[in-house]
Amino acid sequence: MLAYGTVIPALYVTKELLLEILGEIQVKPRPMRAYQKLAVYAGIFALIMTIVFPIYFFPLAWVFLILIMEGCNYQKGYSSFMREIEQGLLGNLIATILSGLVCGILWEIWNYWSISKWVYTVPFFEDLKIFEMPLPGYFGFLFFAVGTIAFMNFLQGIKVYSLYLLRVTSVALALSLFSFILIERNTVFSYTTRLDQLSFIAKEKLDTLKRAGVQISFGINPQQLDPMEKDALDLIHLKGLGYDHFLKLRDRGIDTIQKLSLTDENAISSILDEANMRRIRVYLKAAKKARY
Repeated sequence: MLAYGTVIPALYVTKELLLEILGEIQVKPRPMRAYQKLAVYAGIFALIMTIVFPIYFFPLAWVFLILIMEGCNYQKGYSSFMREIEQGLLGNLIATILSGLVCGILWEIWNYWSISKWVYTVPFFEDLKIFEMPLPGYFGFLFFAVGTIAFMNFLQGIKVYSLYLLRVTSVALALSLFSFILIERNTVFSYTTRLDQLSFIAKEKLDTLKRAGVQISFGINPQQLDPMEKDALDLIHLKGLGYDHFLKLRDRGIDTIQKLSLTDENAISSILDEANMRRIRVYLKAAKKARY
């Protein structure tokens, strides 16, 4: 909750700072009334296509909220990017887009070196990555920022109606909790390994580590381990492979990164009981990279 709770403030504060630097940008006014008649329906259609055909339409996950929120904001007379374009004002929109890029790059820098992290398996974009994010994914941050600020505009528009605000807040909390359940079920691949799980490390070493205050595997100094223990720990830490998956691999004779790198992806899929081959390739590619 705390991690997700920083997203909207980060984008909003960054947008306000950039708008202060850029100032207002004026262009030729453009009529947008036709837009508001179609935006909400187009947003609902985009959401349905994302849910029904996620492999092909997943980029619309970043678009549908913009269409729905902007359509509502325009119709209700709330602050709206489309209304600003109609007035020939682009500063707020450009600052918002740039805030998505700035925050997105910072988030991915922090994510790359984090212990608990996102490892992306985006269809069709498995190879070209900057940090953990496939290159086209950075465009998603631009749309995400616009959708986020559009949602903020909607909340600011209805805040005078306390009953509406209460309903929206209740729905938002319910959806957030539901999304956390789905994240846990569908995207979490492993958990941080506790020290007492590491059965391949001698008990005397574990006791020494515990007395030193070490609680998880990432707190272990590899220099304290013998070569076999270090190889096993490196495999557990490989892109967050995790201890449970390590045990499955070890039972099949794969107890080092080197051995993993030489194994066929279909065999790994079968051993780990993981049908998502994009996810399997993440670990095989990381193993091959680490080997060299």
